[in-house]
Amino acid sequence: MSKALSPTRAASFAAAYAVLTLIGRATALEGQVVSLIWPGSGVALLWLLAESPRHTLRVLAPLLAIHFGVVVATGASPLLGLFGATSVTVQTAVTGLLVRRWCPTMLGAGGTASIRSPRNLAAMAGAAAIGCALGAVIGTLGLWLDAAPVTALTPVAWFARHVAGVLTVGAVGHLAWEWRTQPIPDRIHGGSRTELVVLWVVSVAVTVLLFVQPYPVVFLVIAFAVWSAARFPTFPAALHCLVLGGIALSLSLTGHGPFDSVDDPVAEVLVSQLFMVAVLLTGLAVGALGDRVDESYAAETAARAEAAEQAELLAEMTESMDEGLVVLDADGRVERSNGATRRLAHRVSPATADADALAELVSRLREPPSSDTGAVRAELGVGDVVITLSSGEEIVLAVSRATLTRTDGRPGILLVLREVTEHRSGLRPLAGFASTAAHDLRGPLSAIRSWVGLAADDLEPGSPAAEPLRRAERAAEQMGELIGDLLEHALAESGELAAREVAISGPDGVLDQVSGLLGPDDVLTAAPDLPSVRADPVALRQLFGNLIGNAVKYARPGEAATITVRARRQGSRVVVEIEDCGVGVEDSERSLIFQRFHRSGAVRAHFRGTGMGLSICQTIVQRHGGTIECLATPPGSGTVFRFDLPAASTPEGGTGSS
Repeated sequence: MSKALSPTRAASFAAAYAVLTLIGRATALEGQVVSLIWPGSGVALLWLLAESPRHTLRVLAPLLAIHFGVVVATGASPLLGLFGATSVTVQTAVTGLLVRRWCPTMLGAGGTASIRSPRNLAAMAGAAAIGCALGAVIGTLGLWLDAAPVTALTPVAWFARHVAGVLTVGAVGHLAWEWRTQPIPDRIHGGSRTELVVLWVVSVAVTVLLFVQPYPVVFLVIAFAVWSAARFPTFPAALHCLVLGGIALSLSLTGHGPFDSVDDPVAEVLVSQLFMVAVLLTGLAVGALGDRVDESYAAETAARAEAAEQAELLAEMTESMDEGLVVLDADGRVERSNGATRRLAHRVSPATADADALAELVSRLREPPSSDTGAVRAELGVGDVVITLSSGEEIVLAVSRATLTRTDGRPGILLVLREVTEHRSGLRPLAGFASTAAHDLRGPLSAIRSWVGLAADDLEPGSPAAEPLRRAERAAEQMGELIGDLLEHALAESGELAAREVAISGPDGVLDQVSGLLGPDDVLTAAPDLPSVRADPVALRQLFGNLIGNAVKYARPGEAATITVRARRQGSRVVVEIEDCGVGVEDSERSLIFQRFHRSGAVRAHFRGTGMGLSICQTIVQRHGGTIECLATPPGSGTVFRFDLPAASTPEGGTGSS
């Protein structure tokens, strides 16, 4: 705690320690000055933990004074009183320091927990053992200096009484502190109040009976500790165990029970305290483990409820989607589908059962005739499938496929279906326009450039008409580049695609075909065994040509371009990355550079271009069923483009045109 104790609470701790010190002194045997028990050790530790770490002297100084005053007033010599007070003060300070260091989650150490976890319980027991061992050394030294009788059992008895005080009064008190300040859940499979009353009545009665008869069967008390801790929260269980241990200790001190057969009274009390601590630690250990089991059970229950809620939400989302979703097993049988898929299946096969309609739809998607795919029809993309309905109407479905990996290891296939009939039909005129524009626009523009060039060459040097003509010539060149890019974009978007296996690297690979774009000092690095793809060779050459050309074009001024191409197989796709060390792309521009005609201000100021190249790349990748993105990179470290294409050897179960 960071806040200092109030005077009222500090006085309460001081009074409690004084009272327990008097109780401990009352157990001293006739003719001896050393007490048999010392419950005040637990209160001293609680007092220190309740105080702010910045004000520990506000606890240790009064503790030293109270202990010294009470023991001297009850017959101990001033020398022994001083060493006894120092012993308790040192052990309390050391134990508190170690608890705060080892258990930062505990109350009094900066956290909100108690010893309801095995780790905190073990750490507190270890801290108490170390602190009480130091106290026993100091106390035994005081007895020796005071000329009191000292034997080998003396430091053991001193250590045991203080450890017993810390692990009984201190532990139960700390649990009570948590019970009062923190919400503590009941046992998930806990007992009722009636069971609790029965437990108390039976266990107290049996404990008394066990200690008023001479036979050594007191170990049966431990069964009640296990019962209590397993069925009820840790604090009530610990309090119950403390009461049972206190009854056992009290009866032993009055000459009852099997421990009375021990001749040495110090050894008898030592054994009795050991029994009390054993009962309490058994209850605490079972309670701590029970709390962990309850926490795990609660977490698992919450996770199951959340998973069920997410599954229900996912089902609602998939049912409300316009796109069709179909999950197939390894043999191509339909396992799951959403409403859009079922509606589509019944358009294909009217008046049939869901299962039969879905099976027919999947059959047509997996094995379509080549005449109904993008390999023949220019307006279709790779992955598009045409289905002829019974009415003679044609619908176009864009089909994408993904491999599913389940937790049980069974393979699966996810098909995503999107009807694109209207969109694809609108591309048919565009495909014809591309070839017409190539002939009708480039011809006149080439003539304009030629005549402007001839006119500029015929002028006298220094003629005032030379500069306007040169500007016209440059404008014509730029218009030619723009028309070329527009035509390439139109062809990329609606031109005929003939997908086949294409190597990326190697002597005949697409990288070798575009290597002419490199300058004499530029470096292109790629592994010789990059996976092949299934794509249109012309479109693929344009895709890689645009990206490699950009890497060369946007190299740092005065530096050669360094380009690295990587590719890896991922399911039915090949993921390609092209990395360069050029000027890079700002984070704010990464999502904009694929728009048509978009060029950032910095690029426009230093580099020529039309802003169509990356839009063309995106169109090509999308027509092959993939996506392209510009990855985030540290400023000044170049650019990385990542895209995916169909793999050359598509596993069985894919769509016919993928």
